[in-house]
Amino acid sequence: MHPSDSPSTPTATPNVQAIVDAHTHLLPARLSAAIRTFFNEEITGALKYPHEPAAACAALIAAGVTRCWSLPYVRRAGSASALNRWMAETFGNDSVVVPGATMHPADEVDAVLDEAFGELALGVVKLHCSVGNFEADDPRLEPLWRRVSASGQPVVVHAGHSIDGTTSAPEIEPIARIAQRWPDARIVVAHCGAPAVDATLALLRSARSVCADLTPVVTAHVSLDKQALAGLEHRLLFGSDAPNVSISIETLIDRIRALDLDASDQAAILGGNAERLLARG
Repeated sequence: MHPSDSPSTPTATPNVQAIVDAHTHLLPARLSAAIRTFFNEEITGALKYPHEPAAACAALIAAGVTRCWSLPYVRRAGSASALNRWMAETFGNDSVVVPGATMHPADEVDAVLDEAFGELALGVVKLHCSVGNFEADDPRLEPLWRRVSASGQPVVVHAGHSIDGTTSAPEIEPIARIAQRWPDARIVVAHCGAPAVDATLALLRSARSVCADLTPVVTAHVSLDKQALAGLEHRLLFGSDAPNVSISIETLIDRIRALDLDASDQAAILGGNAERLLARG
């Protein structure tokens, strides 16, 4: 680990309501700089936050976030182990950041999982189908789904392949196939599959262990209304995509509060559901 890649995480300010951001990317400085270059060149919309991990974490805390999941991802085989180790070494004892693991289907998946769930004790997994150019039901990922079905680690899946981060309804289907084959796998559909939100919510209603995060896609909010979410309040997670987002974290929090949900349902979306998934209870 390079010294410049090691953020010094500020202590979270006490908050009446715990807010857990289940979709952030606090990554090594050189990787986060490369991702920022991609966004600047390919994606329309000025990004709101600095990409350096310490600065991005400070912005989350300043916005009222008390805990966050940091989700790594890789483009190719052979990169996951080093990135997973950086996540564990950097955030393993952090009171705010929950470090995640990742892998590529072309990796020796069992070996990556042995290290990630064993020595590194990483509690959440991220799969980015677009970046790695694969599907969630790639047969090479079967060891992952078998393992998490038994152990309970949540797996956040960005299903869409579009360069702009969006997902189409057909791209939700591989997740549906995984949910049917592995009904105990705790899958979190990233960005609620936006703009294919209806397809994603339908999947949640048909699959007992599938959840979704309400993370925007750069400049675009997930389409939400109280009626559409009815009955799914304990299957939805707050997410910001910080630092790669053009909408402020405060605005995203306020948008959940503006749904006028019951206090317990609001608390569940803003933090309780993410904490429950991590507790594997």
